[in-house]
Order: sequence, then structure tokens, then C-alpha cells
Amino acid sequence: MKQITPLAVLLVKNKMNAAFILTLFLPVAFSLLAQEPLAAPWKHQDIGAAQVPGSATQTAGVFTLKGTMDLWGTNDGPHIASQPWHGDAEFAARVTAMDNPGGVAHAKASLCIRESLAAGSRHVTMCVTPTDGTQFLYRDATDGKTVRVHPDAEAQKTSVPKGQFPCWLKIVRHGNEFTGYESADGEKWQRSGAITLDLPVDAVIGLAASSHKPDILTTVTFDHVMLSKPSHE
Repeated sequence: MKQITPLAVLLVKNKMNAAFILTLFLPVAFSLLAQEPLAAPWKHQDIGAAQVPGSATQTAGVFTLKGTMDLWGTNDGPHIASQPWHGDAEFAARVTAMDNPGGVAHAKASLCIRESLAAGSRHVTMCVTPTDGTQFLYRDATDGKTVRVHPDAEAQKTSVPKGQFPCWLKIVRHGNEFTGYESADGEKWQRSGAITLDLPVDAVIGLAASSHKPDILTTVTFDHVMLSKPSHE
């Protein structure tokens, strides 16, 4: 049987090979170390059957998500970083950047409260797109259609300029009352919409990225992610 020389022995015997191999592999190793796993209780996954797998990393409070598909129609397909949550919630984050390699209007960076991680789950979502601006969405029946809540005329006048980043998003839940907000600075919040929806007390809350394309990933970065009970509790 042929004996395989250990890599360490080869490196010692040939300094040139050692330098060459280290040049190749050290950048990869440092890149992997820089992409920290999500801190518990955060976990990430694709929702639905992704043609191209998404990803999520967390470094120094910055979440970077890559996802395909959409949060729309009767079946969702983004990549989501989520955690279980009980009861009322105030969930906010700043979207610092997102690309749009598919060149479509409906790529989304989203904050979601979902019944589950099933593709047809009931949900409430506050999102921003690279061209359409912010949207407040919901699905009130399992496998039903997602609907957009259109802001009133006054809200449209004061909304964050479309396609401008950074952009702050927030969802507040009080019982079965859900309200979506947007902000340019994280201080002055503009209501984007509200809905009454019968979601379970034990739900899933998360950040999501979707490209509106099955075979193209969009990259979204979030920071200042804040999740807590509303101040009335």
C-alpha cells in the first residue's frame, strides 16, 4: 500500500511549497474566521425550496444575509435569520445596504413576524426594496395571498425616499395588533401601516433577504438590530 506523506512533513521538507500553500489557504482561513456563526438564539435557513442556497453571518452586531425568491404570493422563499418569540414585541433594525443583481423592483430586505418557517405561513412583514421603497405586508390565511397595506396620503408624503439607504424598519406587536414603521434616522418614526391578525402567541421573528429571482442571490446588511418587549409591559 502506498504511504501518504503527511502535509506537515511536506511543508518542512520544502519551504517553497510551504510558502505557496500558506499563501493559498491563509486568506480562506481568515475569511471563514471573520464570518462568525449567528449568536444564539438566532438561527438561519431558506424558507421553501431554494434553487440557490442562501446564507447568514453575524459580525460585531452586523447581520449579512443572502437570499433568493420573495416574500409575496402564496409561498415565500427568502433566507431568514430568526428566533422564537413569545408575546408582544418591538423589533427594529437598520438596513445599511442591499444590492439588486437581478435588476428587479421587488427584491426585499425584511423584518418579519411569522406563524412558522413554512413557506405558506401567516405573517406580518415590514420591508424595503431598492426601487419601490418601504412596504407593510401580511398574509392572514395559511397558503393565502400576501397583501400590501398601502399608507395613507400623509404617510406617503413623509416616507423615506425610495431606494435610499440606510433605512430603518420596525414592527410593533400588541396582542393581535401589528404596526409597521419606517425611519431615516432611527429617531423619528413614520407609521407605514397597521393590521389586526390572529397570529399565535408563540411565533417566529426574524430578518430576511430575497431577490425576487430563483437563481440570483441578493445581499442585505442589517445593524442596530433591537428586539424587546414594548415599553407598556
